[in-house]
Amino acid sequence: MKSEQELFWEEVQKIQYSVVNVFLLKMSKYNDMSMLLNDVTYETIYNLMELIDGLRNINIKGEILNLPSGNRINSNIYLHDCCEEYLDCSDI
Repeated sequence: MKSEQELFWEEVQKIQYSVVNVFLLKMSKYNDMSMLLNDVTYETIYNLMELIDGLRNINIKGEILNLPSGNRINSNIYLHDCCEEYLDCSDI
């Protein structure tokens, strides 16, 4: 594997480790498993969008393309800013 790919996967690994540890500490606050799962997936997706947006590591930034049109989906936006609009999460 190339060093660039290793760098990318190390960032993904950090996200997984961080989310797991944060929610292990918060788990007792949840009475509803679906709320817990929504929050875990929200946090994971949010962090991945930050990685694609180039905010987690200055050496990594992704482009999301619509293949039929060739347009870049994330050309004028930060993807992580859209998470709240489209994804469910609790206030815990």
